[in-house]
Amino acid sequence: MREPNRALRHSRRGIALLMTLIFLALFASLAVGLAAATDMNAAVARNRYNNSQAAALAETGVQLVQKHVGGLYVPRTHGAADLHQAIGQQLRTALNSSSMVNAAGITWDSSAVTVPAITLARADNRSGTVNITIAAAGGVLDHTTVTITSTGQFANATRTATYNMTVQRGHTALDDFGVASKSSITMGGNADIRGANQADEGSILSATYSTANAIQGNGTPYISGDACVVNPNGHIAMGNGTVGGRELIGVEEPQWPQVDQDVFSPYATNTCTSGGQNITLSNVRIPPNTNPTFSGNVTILGVMYVQTPNKVTFTGNCTITGVIVCQTPTVDNLTANSVEFKGTVDSSPVENLPAGSQYDGLRDLTGSFLLAPGFSVSFGGNFGTINGCMVASKFSFSGTAGGTVKGGIVNLRDSSFSLRGTSPVIIDKQHAVEDPAGIIASYRLVCVSGSYVE
Repeated sequence: MREPNRALRHSRRGIALLMTLIFLALFASLAVGLAAATDMNAAVARNRYNNSQAAALAETGVQLVQKHVGGLYVPRTHGAADLHQAIGQQLRTALNSSSMVNAAGITWDSSAVTVPAITLARADNRSGTVNITIAAAGGVLDHTTVTITSTGQFANATRTATYNMTVQRGHTALDDFGVASKSSITMGGNADIRGANQADEGSILSATYSTANAIQGNGTPYISGDACVVNPNGHIAMGNGTVGGRELIGVEEPQWPQVDQDVFSPYATNTCTSGGQNITLSNVRIPPNTNPTFSGNVTILGVMYVQTPNKVTFTGNCTITGVIVCQTPTVDNLTANSVEFKGTVDSSPVENLPAGSQYDGLRDLTGSFLLAPGFSVSFGGNFGTINGCMVASKFSFSGTAGGTVKGGIVNLRDSSFSLRGTSPVIIDKQHAVEDPAGIIASYRLVCVSGSYVE
């Protein structure tokens, strides 16, 4: 009976040993599996982390460009190369003192702007890189799309983000105000600036910093729209006058219009070397130092192009179907460079010019009446309706000077703007040309909301 019991005991021990080995094998397999799973989870976590870092780098590149070129004013041309140049130069200037990128290495051509690789290091000495390109689709026209492409690299991960900006027509002082001056604006007596169609067409702006008295009124002047001052320490003192809109101090300074006389100067093919009366002038050029005085009943057809220096005076009635354009002086002298209207002015737009090949092409250059940067301009008589904008470097209205101006008045110099006439100056924006000839339109880069793609 003892032998069978011994065999049974040996059998049970064998089974127990076998089970132990099986469990050991099983636990070892589980341990290997857990280790493999842990390594896999670590790898997945590491990849996710690297991807998130790469994505963050790509987004950083987009934000960097957006910060420095958003709102950038760009040239109005039909070539992408000019737009790329404007963007590239802006980035070079903005990033010139930056230690993270070689700003001098920013390049551009007709296809794109390329920014050298940017390396960003972290506190743990790990680093990533950002590569940025900016490209415009087509010519530089309104609503042209500019795409920022930023690629971030971190460890073995690469992520790319894109963001769009668009070229849109911007606003200048000529667009936003009836009267805008870099100087103070003085109104005396019954001076009156009002809108022809809406009150806000008669809004005015002073951007002077040379005096705190930015807008000053004596007597009972009237402004139908807003009275705006750029200088945060400037003042509006209207005396017994009235501002129909708001009085705003510390407003943002607008973009000032730039004048391009070259669109008109080729039409000035006839030379005028003296003044006179009862004469008709057609497409004339007044040479420097002529200083003509036109004493009465003068008719101007087409372009009168005034070279500098010159003092042009109209003492009697003047009928203008066309535009007066003045060459920009190389030396600032508002005394030696002036246009003065002492009598009445009767104005018609260039599209009303008579038949004749000498006016072909000129009839399409609408929207401007007087372009005189660097000149002082004064009106002493009624001017009825001025069929276009007026831009100069000093303005004075006195006596019975008044009438309607289609497009607005801009003074480009911190000189003076005075209005002391007894007739109202009425600003008509509704019937003005949106892009007056001879005024360089303002275009800028605007961010396109919702265009970010990763």
